[in-house]
Amino acid sequence: MESLKPERKPELFEKIDRKAPALMGALASAPVFKKHGQVHARRAVVGESIITTLESGIKETENTAQEGDWIITNPDGEEYIISENKFNSRYEPTNEDGLYEAKGSCRAIVNPFGKPIEIMASWGSPQTGGSDCMIADTCDDDGSNMNGEPYIIDADAFAKTYQ
Repeated sequence: MESLKPERKPELFEKIDRKAPALMGALASAPVFKKHGQVHARRAVVGESIITTLESGIKETENTAQEGDWIITNPDGEEYIISENKFNSRYEPTNEDGLYEAKGSCRAIVNPFGKPIEIMASWGSPQTGGSDCMIADTCDDDGSNMNGEPYIIDADAFAKTYQ
């Protein structure tokens, strides 16, 4: 029997160069946001693959753990992999085992393209975001020393983790 459910069309993502001069310029003059909140974290197993799925159920990206990487689990259940250097600069331990306090800052802009986008993330896999996603780059608390590795943050996740 044929399915009576309508076919869901895949969301079309415009491929964007995350390091395009206009985008990097917009980030350089963007407001600075401070990260806050707590996450659970654990050392990754080399070769472990994590699919980052947003609270809405949409796949954002996929990454495979390398030596020294960490797996972060946000309060909403979203998981992602970060390097040890990034982990140490963005999180500090609390008194509870496996629970870490977020720290650090980023410059961020609302997706200026007005449609869903896809970038090639610094870890070598595509990362997608909706028309309202944020594009961010880490920096010092005063906005200096941007990392030069822009990434996408879901709008809802950004609102929950940055002020």
